Amino acid sequence: MIRFFCPFPAKNTKFTIQLIRILPHKFCRYLGWLLALLWSCQSESVAPEDIRLGFEYFPLSVGQYSVYEVEDIRYIFARDADTSRYQLREVVADSFPGVGGEIVYRLERYRRTVDQPWQLDSVWTARKNTRQVVVVENNIPLIKLVFPSRTGITWDGNALNSRPEQIYSLAATSTALKEEISSPLDSLLARSLTVIQQESQDTIITYTEVSETYVEDIGLFYKKSVNLQYCASTPECVGLGILESGWQYTQTLIDHGTEEP
Repeated sequence: MIRFFCPFPAKNTKFTIQLIRILPHKFCRYLGWLLALLWSCQSESVAPEDIRLGFEYFPLSVGQYSVYEVEDIRYIFARDADTSRYQLREVVADSFPGVGGEIVYRLERYRRTVDQPWQLDSVWTARKNTRQVVVVENNIPLIKLVFPSRTGITWDGNALNSRPEQIYSLAATSTALKEEISSPLDSLLARSLTVIQQESQDTIITYTEVSETYVEDIGLFYKKSVNLQYCASTPECVGLGILESGWQYTQTLIDHGTEEP
């Protein structure tokens, strides 16, 4: 954004000189100082932060990558929990023009266990305009963020698909959530916002919580999805916290950067 501070072109010197001749001497001296300032005035670049909309919470450029530590725990009644730990690498591999003229970015997602080679897991796409960020996950478009990104704003994350309405809300990242996240990069959370995709619900028979935390100039930092169902089949087990089914999924950023072309 460019802002100009000259109220009139500097070339009107003839008019300026005539004006000075008819004004009182003292006022002319002050006016002279003002004219000297105006004579040297230039266009000034205004920092984007002055009109920040939140675009920096979801940067998109070909070559950028993020590496996550993933823990996925599945609970099945009368069986031990099935725990899977692996790393996920997401790369912005390419871009192309979309139907509406927006640039669509191809997200290649690779998976590996520690010290094993990366294997392509899935391909998603993402696009961003002045209103929102849309990520297509397994052919399902989801509105991840809206602009301007300010705490308290709400929107339907499923507005572009056939799923039931799911209200997302934007909030400052809580201290409790920051303390929960374990990452070598957790100092970056000072510049974060969290999208609450499903409000925390804690009852004697169920617990649910879904959120994604984004950091300026990095993007997704932490993803959490919890859905636990407790025993309610008999009065004796209600309220004892006996897990019958569900899952706990966390995805935590451990590295990021830009690949060499």
